Amino acid sequence: MTMQYFNPSELKYSYSPWHTPIGTVVPGERFVVETEDCFTGRFRNPDDYNEESAAWVEENLDGVTGPIFVTGAVPGGAVEVTLEEITITTPGRVVVSRCAAHSPKDWWHEEDHALTLEVTDGQIRLGPDWAVPVRPLIGCLATAPAREVILSRHEGAFGGNLDCNEITAGASVVLPVEVPGALLYFGDCKAAMGDGEVTAAPEVGTRIVASATPIPRPKSMGAPRVRTRTHLTTIVSGISLADACRAAFRELMLWLEEEWNLTRTQAAVVMGVGAQCGVGQVSNMLHTGKCTIAVDLLPPGPPRTGSR
Repeated sequence: MTMQYFNPSELKYSYSPWHTPIGTVVPGERFVVETEDCFTGRFRNPDDYNEESAAWVEENLDGVTGPIFVTGAVPGGAVEVTLEEITITTPGRVVVSRCAAHSPKDWWHEEDHALTLEVTDGQIRLGPDWAVPVRPLIGCLATAPAREVILSRHEGAFGGNLDCNEITAGASVVLPVEVPGALLYFGDCKAAMGDGEVTAAPEVGTRIVASATPIPRPKSMGAPRVRTRTHLTTIVSGISLADACRAAFRELMLWLEEEWNLTRTQAAVVMGVGAQCGVGQVSNMLHTGKCTIAVDLLPPGPPRTGSR
């Protein structure tokens, strides 16, 4: 059966309940999404980087493909997005800073040129005899908010520009649904990215194979969740990175209580032993913290029936 294909011909630069869907998928249907790099291809030739083009990108950062309407997704519920494959389709584009300011938070204001990194055979070429492995991730994955328009470069409980390495092939991402059909957006993919995104990572276009399934929203869920075969992760964005990490820890504790039926004491003890708080990014308006635990640290046997 031919999969539906959603192309980036009409990129959106915001998440909005008023966008017209570019297509509809049914629960569990596999589909293909193609994304453009976060610069909308403006720096395909590094010589195209100049004051005018940089200003345009600053105003139009992180164009996303979508929205995609998910049949059966209803406000108050959730949607589980399963990411099967992420194939890099372009070279990596990097905008480089002089990194001269004393504070790294100012390095973004010192960007002065662009470069292209070839991506071949699963490797990012950094020099003639120097290559590092790709680790593709989806920087922006979101549902539409209920009553507001939010720039695609921003992030929150709806997802958005989270820039977390956990959002990659093999993961299922659970997001809240606030409008009929959820309205899914994909974009801002990287060939690989270090946690924190303190300097720019190689921005790439991608071909994503995914599916989406509406599910009841877990009672304890207040932030995006990521599940893989081996790990559970909660992701929270906030003004304070410390508060975001603490909130992500709490979100994970509530998940373990609800889904694994752990007591608060049991959840606190196992998380004290093995939960890992980390950084998604500190480059956006809100900083993104995350908390992860290995599934093999949890009690044996499947989670409680009927919970996600």
